[in-house]
Amino acid sequence: METPDHDGAERTLETSFGERFALQDTAADTDGKLLRIETTLDPGVKRPLHSHPDQRERFVVHEGTLGLAVEDEEFVLEPGEETTVAAGTPHTFWNAGDGELRMTTEHRPALRFEEFLRAMVALDREGGLDAEGMPANPLVGAALLHEFRREMRPADVPTPVRRVAVPVLAAVASLFGYGVPDDSRSAAGSVASTRSP
Repeated sequence: METPDHDGAERTLETSFGERFALQDTAADTDGKLLRIETTLDPGVKRPLHSHPDQRERFVVHEGTLGLAVEDEEFVLEPGEETTVAAGTPHTFWNAGDGELRMTTEHRPALRFEEFLRAMVALDREGGLDAEGMPANPLVGAALLHEFRREMRPADVPTPVRRVAVPVLAAVASLFGYGVPDDSRSAAGSVASTRSP
């Protein structure tokens, strides 16, 4: 179910992968200080290993069991438990239980993480994600990585590729009309549109 905000932007976003994001406090609400999301994951949902270069991320579990791997350490959090992952630290998380996982995630500062999340949800709606929930088109993937380089860094993209190839591929993507998905229901508006090859 999508819940619009006063400006028409959705406050609750959902993916076909069993993820729901209820935006509690946005960058606009907090003058950019934080983005607070009530995140719900269905059983079996796992996010790829990644880091947030310029943001720390706090996890507070309300219901279910959160599996979390931070660098080389793996642990679980139960309801009432929390942890914070420092900016730039590789981590992944998943629903480690048999039921629904409900938690609060906070990104500090907010930066443009809400826009990144909205772009990924829009791409999912367009059928543009692969089975792992990543952009199926490498040009769209490069455009996303370049546009949101302060917010998201996948761990499986080597540093030379990220620094040299991603900006070049993002420029090529732009030339061919590929880019960050247009979500007209986003608070920030569109950056560019995607198209099928």
